[in-house]
Amino acid sequence: MTKLPHYELTQIIIGAYYEVYNHTSRTFPEYLYEQAMVEELRRRGIPTTRQDKYQITYKNYPVGLQQLDLFIAGEVVVENKAVNQLTRLHKAQAISYLKTVDKLTGLLFNFGGPQPEFNRLYFNPAKRPAAMPPRNSPGPSPDWLYPDLAYEIVGGLYEVHTLLGAGFVHRIYANACYQELKLRGLATKPAKRMQVAYKGKAIGDIAFAHLLVEGKIIVFPVAIGSIQDIHLENLKQWLALSDISLGILANFDAVKLEIMFIRR
Repeated sequence: MTKLPHYELTQIIIGAYYEVYNHTSRTFPEYLYEQAMVEELRRRGIPTTRQDKYQITYKNYPVGLQQLDLFIAGEVVVENKAVNQLTRLHKAQAISYLKTVDKLTGLLFNFGGPQPEFNRLYFNPAKRPAAMPPRNSPGPSPDWLYPDLAYEIVGGLYEVHTLLGAGFVHRIYANACYQELKLRGLATKPAKRMQVAYKGKAIGDIAFAHLLVEGKIIVFPVAIGSIQDIHLENLKQWLALSDISLGILANFDAVKLEIMFIRR
């Protein structure tokens, strides 16, 4: 039987998790469980670093910094949650962090549920799937206004989601989308803020990274729990102020990329 990578180390870490779980309340915020894990692992002789920041790269381009919960003994990435139950999205986020530091082994712990719950995670770069839209996704449609351009953009968004996965902050996805669309030969202009208007007059701006592609389509990359939480009227207003007729909203913090077309 093939032995799992870093089996002995992960067993020690899992033991520390049970110890912390059994000696803490279920009502604490995540950072307190992290501090308890660091202390418990220190007592067990395991060198541990907390909340290290890592440079994220996309096709060799730096796209931003990401902070990890724990990075243990230089080999095992640990992601801590304090939720009622772990989900597929939590697992996808943790696997994304394995990609970030180019490591094979991770552990996903939940301190918020009524019973101990954890997942062992293993990342095999050789099994990374090819980036492509789902088989049941529609082809270019005349309703897209610029069907060929829109389809090329959507392909780029799927490429970004496949290579990075879920779990990063929105600015990292925005920067990665910018690089991907440029690599595809599309004229892409990034912007970090979006104007707000009152009765047709601009009154200020808010932080909202987006991309103007070929002067025709605005791409709004987001990382949010549900794409339905986005106020579409704000995006439609910005499309109108920019004199752009089509927007593409893409939520990357999901197991499967969520895409919505917006017409003003």
